[in-house]
Amino acid sequence: MPQNKKNPVNGKKSKTKNKNGTDWGKETLHGAKIVGFVTGKVITYILNAVMTLLLIGLITATVVGIAFIVYINNYIDVDMSNFEALAESQNMTTKLYYMQYEDRANRIGTPVEIEDQQLFSNENRMWVSYDEMPTHLVEAFVSIEDERFWTHDGVDWKRTLGAAYTMFTGSDHFGGSTITQQLIKNITQENDVTVQRKVKEIISALELEKTINSKEKIIEMYLNTIYLSEHCYGVQAAATAYFNKDVSELTLVECAALASIPKYPTKYDPYLNPDENKKRRDTVLMKMHELEKINDQEYQEALNAELVINEKIQQAAQSATTSWYTDAVIEDAIDLLMQKYGWSEQIATQKVYTGGYHIYTVMDPFVQDTLDEYFKNPDNFAKINNGVQPEASMVIIDPDTGDILGIAGGRGEKTKSRVLNYATQTTRSPGSSIKPVAVYGPALESGLITYSTVYKDSYFKNKWPVNYPASYEGNITINEAIRESKNTVAVKVLNDLGLENSYKFVHDQLGMHSVIYERTTTSGEVITDLNLSALALGGMNYGVTVRELTSAYQVFANKGIYSGNRTIIKILDNAGNVIIDNSGSDSIVMSEQNASIMTRLLQNVVASGTASKMKLDAKVNVAGKTGTTSSDNDRWFVGYSPYYLGGVWFGYSMPMALTGFSETAPPSLMIWDDVMAILHQPIFDSVEAGNEKLEKFELADGIVSCTVCKRSGLLMTKKCTGNGETGYFTKSTVPKKYCTYHKDESDDSSVTSTKKPDTSSVDTTKPVNDTSTKDTTTIPIIIDDPVDPPETSDTADTSQTTDPPAVDSTGDTSNEDKPDDTTITIG
Repeated sequence: MPQNKKNPVNGKKSKTKNKNGTDWGKETLHGAKIVGFVTGKVITYILNAVMTLLLIGLITATVVGIAFIVYINNYIDVDMSNFEALAESQNMTTKLYYMQYEDRANRIGTPVEIEDQQLFSNENRMWVSYDEMPTHLVEAFVSIEDERFWTHDGVDWKRTLGAAYTMFTGSDHFGGSTITQQLIKNITQENDVTVQRKVKEIISALELEKTINSKEKIIEMYLNTIYLSEHCYGVQAAATAYFNKDVSELTLVECAALASIPKYPTKYDPYLNPDENKKRRDTVLMKMHELEKINDQEYQEALNAELVINEKIQQAAQSATTSWYTDAVIEDAIDLLMQKYGWSEQIATQKVYTGGYHIYTVMDPFVQDTLDEYFKNPDNFAKINNGVQPEASMVIIDPDTGDILGIAGGRGEKTKSRVLNYATQTTRSPGSSIKPVAVYGPALESGLITYSTVYKDSYFKNKWPVNYPASYEGNITINEAIRESKNTVAVKVLNDLGLENSYKFVHDQLGMHSVIYERTTTSGEVITDLNLSALALGGMNYGVTVRELTSAYQVFANKGIYSGNRTIIKILDNAGNVIIDNSGSDSIVMSEQNASIMTRLLQNVVASGTASKMKLDAKVNVAGKTGTTSSDNDRWFVGYSPYYLGGVWFGYSMPMALTGFSETAPPSLMIWDDVMAILHQPIFDSVEAGNEKLEKFELADGIVSCTVCKRSGLLMTKKCTGNGETGYFTKSTVPKKYCTYHKDESDDSSVTSTKKPDTSSVDTTKPVNDTSTKDTTTIPIIIDDPVDPPETSDTADTSQTTDPPAVDSTGDTSNEDKPDDTTITIG
């Protein structure tokens, strides 16, 4: 029988053997064992690999999880307590107060409400409660923005995982934000497209829902803060703007129209793009129908309904016109709330108008009323014959506290609220008015210069900078350089002082934050104010505000102490709790002695320098500095008396040359003089009536005065006749040697004289300057022969062990262009 055939009886194959005689069955069984063994080994290896990978994954996940927790704990702030303040009642009037002081220095007094400056919610900022909102409005937003809003815990994990997947597969955005997450973005304005920001947002949303613990309150906050185009924040503002009705009166189609806007506000704006809004609106209605929030009939009617838009979309009417001062208070309050709570500007603004706050200001009603009356009268300002008249602004500060007493943000009668404020919001180049705070103040404090240090009035390099007028006097003292506003000397002193030192003084210590260390513009250009032109001559990229620069001068008026500047003392919530304490703190920026010396230097500017047209100083001590930019686009004067510190800017709204306006009697100086005369008049009346004594600038303890030669800065001799001036020094910086600049070699009388110079205190009511035409009541001390230096208990100044030449930052210490003994008249 042939092999491998079936048995005819049972149909089974017969057992056969191969040619070698081996049993085929046994061979097959052996092969199966081998295959099974190999398969088992493979499976074991696979299982081991899988287990290893799982173990590695578990370890990795644990490490990542721990790192994530550490990252959250160290770098993500999920404190939602600040959001609770936003959840409070939002429809109350905010009131402003000034203080009727019994003791201004210590702020002891009685608060008085400023009745005509209340801030209240209007159509553009009205907060509506959840109960006032139509059900269709709430459900329209929930349906299209976050359909599982009522059931999730702040994060829709299904949408979040989907958004994460699209991100990892190439999408450039996350998406998947719930209404709670959107609320957080609306309030914080944090919109960076980063994993870190998304993680923070998720954690914040979870925490917020726990903190607020009310879905109704969260949707209320969301619908009152969402941006809905046309400058509308919140559904009430939008209802008024688009439909001219209260939010409670909105129809279904109107609710759907508003819910269509948030995705792309401009694209889906029903006024600007009605067709696009219709497409999106139909999608909203379809989603509401799908989720059974509206029935078939409501759905069909809404699809076919015409959306009637208010013909005149207008921003809501403002409340009663606010003063320049109130405008500044509003801006300051917004900034303080943003810093305190981390809110966006829009949210903080809304809260100021609707939170029912009590804002206590430092305004002086007499000062503010004076400014309002003066600045609204066109006849008070210098004018050109034809064309647009320049603008002007002014800030007045209490020199002892830094409190801003009054603000004028522009010329003319104010008829609108929160318009551009030229005193607090615009930055302009300050010209030479920057020199005392950016150059001479820090140089004096550092010991680089004294009252009579001599610099050479000549170009720094490459015929720059030029003086205005273009006269160059050779060796001059710091006193003369400041009095005549010499650009050359200011640049040389700043070069010796160092740009970084100047920047730290004005920016870090005097709060002039408009001064730029480094900034990259939108075009990619890197700009900075750390250069000689900016800090010595005021040629800055953007400039400074009147408020900043005026406040900086407080350091001289307040004995070296800087107190900052403020319009607000404190803010209370509607329950009377203090939520903002803005009382500030004092910092010592320079010594009382150096501040006193700077005041004396600035008095000379008014007595016989660039501000000599001042009239007020005939009645009271005044110190200050003028400023004019090289293009003559801006005129400044910042000055102070023992009673008030004020700064004035004068220039065009769009910068252009002030051609036709006096240079010898700057308009800014005249405005300052006029306003301060009005403010000081009650003081003069009281002094005349014998009720008080007129305050003066008192020299600080430790100040020594003596007569020095203007050409050498050293003690004057008879050879210096016509070149003497009284200088003011600390005991350690008073000159110890005598002038050899005018020394006659045949004269040896200096070695035999024993007469001492008179270094006693002089009259402090006026600065002493021998070139002044005004009565200083002090006769300069002329020393017949050089004698022993004035006695002092401090260590002698070893920096003057040799006869010093004029300081010249270019390295030129020669005496070329040496002046003769005649008096030099500086234009």
